[in-house]
Amino acid sequence: MKREKEKPYKYLAMISQIGISVLVPVGIMIFIGKVLDFYFHTGNLVVIILAVLGVMAGLRNMYVIPLRLSEKAQKIAEENETDEERAARKKRAQDYRDQIKKEDENDENDTEF
Repeated sequence: MKREKEKPYKYLAMISQIGISVLVPVGIMIFIGKVLDFYFHTGNLVVIILAVLGVMAGLRNMYVIPLRLSEKAQKIAEENETDEERAARKKRAQDYRDQIKKEDENDENDTEF
């Protein structure tokens, strides 16, 4: 399959999505807090509590969204991988396992600390 070049719009969309997903929970929680403060006459207590919860939700979104996009991109890359690339990747993985096994055996033979 022919690979497409990465488009800068894709990254701009991802950054915009992260920014929006951080700001929206904070804004919604502040709005809800103001409404509840007005209704219950509690000053700014509920606004502060809900704003902190909104910031926590926004930070969680800022962490989760790139992970999901990364997993999706990795899955697409694996689907588009050619047989030669797949064989080379498996060979590199096996070489790495062999190297680790060899180092473990050398560590067992070393009795001096």
